[in-house]
Amino acid sequence: MTWHAPTDERVDGRVMTLARVIETIDRTAPETKAEAADRLGLSQHYLSELLQELKADGIVTKAYVVDDERVYDRARSVSELWKQARRSDAPSGNELLTLLRRLDDVTFDQYAATGATFAGEAPEQTADKLEPLANERYSTVLGELKSLTVTVDWPGNRVAADLASIAKNLDIVGDRACFIADAIAGTEEMPAGTVHDRVLEIFEAGERIHRHFRAALFECDLARIEQLHAEEKRVHRDLAELFELATAYDPDTYGYLVTVTRALERVIHYWANAAEYAVRIHAGVDPGHVEI
Repeated sequence: MTWHAPTDERVDGRVMTLARVIETIDRTAPETKAEAADRLGLSQHYLSELLQELKADGIVTKAYVVDDERVYDRARSVSELWKQARRSDAPSGNELLTLLRRLDDVTFDQYAATGATFAGEAPEQTADKLEPLANERYSTVLGELKSLTVTVDWPGNRVAADLASIAKNLDIVGDRACFIADAIAGTEEMPAGTVHDRVLEIFEAGERIHRHFRAALFECDLARIEQLHAEEKRVHRDLAELFELATAYDPDTYGYLVTVTRALERVIHYWANAAEYAVRIHAGVDPGHVEI
């Protein structure tokens, strides 16, 4: 099934155009209305009408600056993905999000299984055993998105490309989980004490970041991006402290800890990156990334 264009072009077309206006202003910062109209391919009269609506809602100021917070407040009305997934006459939108959920479920299970292994537990299925299922679900998502990327006009093609990037990030999360599991299996002696506990805390922080990502993509809760970035910043600070503690170990154990924690750092990066794609899909603006 493909993700069909809206049937009500009058309503949905206007919403799509509003998203284009928001994104263009946010990314290019035009100095005049004429410049904005030229970039958008719209008449100045129609652009004025759209700007009046956006200004009334506080989304765009007179200086042609986007207020991200107000955009996020209106994400459900702006987001084409959000509307499509909930249209009774467009079940394909729901299907696409369902496929992404299923991919996210299995790659997160790989991550959780690896964390359980590090904690000394025996997960029901290891990350390596889940990998074939993760690959299958990733291929299914890409198959659903492939035709959209090249056959539909903006914003559908951009949305499809961004969703493909999210799927790729999730696939990498599963790969990194397998990498960590292999490192755990290959070590002769696991670190204990404070360092062991601190690594477990990093695993737990990753789970919280993952919850923020899911809320942003599947619930259109874009306020979670700020919480995600704050959590990510804390994780990087904790990692820096952990590396200082790890220097007390012998070279082999230190090397093992660096391998595990660097892979965890990448997992968190890919979830954060996927959440930022979700924000751009829903709100039409790029939230940027917290400088670490």
